[in-house]
Amino acid sequence: MISRRQFVIGMLSGPFLYGALRLTHLLHAPRPILHLTIMGASSCMGYVKAVLPKWEQGHNSVHVAISGGGSYAGLKALAHGQVELAIADVIPPPGYIVVPLRRYPLGRIPIVIAAHPGVGITRLSWRQARQLFQGIIQNWRQIGGPDIPVVVVSRPLSSGARDVVQTRLLGESEFSPHAIIQLSNGAVAKTVRETPGAIGYVEAVMPLGNLHIMCLGNHCYQRNDPGQWVLFAEPAIFIREDAEALVVDLAEYLAQDPRRPAFGIYPEPAQGGRG
Repeated sequence: MISRRQFVIGMLSGPFLYGALRLTHLLHAPRPILHLTIMGASSCMGYVKAVLPKWEQGHNSVHVAISGGGSYAGLKALAHGQVELAIADVIPPPGYIVVPLRRYPLGRIPIVIAAHPGVGITRLSWRQARQLFQGIIQNWRQIGGPDIPVVVVSRPLSSGARDVVQTRLLGESEFSPHAIIQLSNGAVAKTVRETPGAIGYVEAVMPLGNLHIMCLGNHCYQRNDPGQWVLFAEPAIFIREDAEALVVDLAEYLAQDPRRPAFGIYPEPAQGGRG
């Protein structure tokens, strides 16, 4: 017969002791860090970077990486399972995404037309703006400005801002084949500001005080009433339909944070429409 003392010694040694120690380690070990990635429209990344730390504080085992690259790049990466969230200010064209997605609208981002101050013009008709970006109007004197060649500055094909200007201004026409392509709002603004005769477009998530902003038709961009401007992107967060609960939680948080207007993302006007 085994004594009580022998039983206790046996229980505190061998496999039983190893299992008990292993369980204690698992219970007290730090939780593994989960990694999520957001990719897409650079116009929204300032907002995301600013509000994300608050969400991470409530999810201290989660690290979120952020990268730009453009709306289409973010959507493609999401479809291929390379990221968990994409931010895009375009609706994916048919066939571009082959997996079901959920869309969380963020609001509107005005897209303004900016030109070098030396062009001497403050208002363009829709037809003039279209022909300038097409390269049909090649000198500002053709529309009442000085004798300065027109220099078109645009964004790459991956840009949602370009997609908006293409769709709502150019329609079936194409940008000038001689357009200077810049990858970001800041690069477009710098090129336009420093290049005589330049014209381009920027999303109004950046300071516009040092840019020569053009009126378009009967509309002039007003900082205190941006929702009524006629050219705008409609950014949204996209996740896969089968995304896990943590990804859904992050998407809902980003779509509902009230600080969006501070970063140039405004709610749709109450009356709707485009101003």
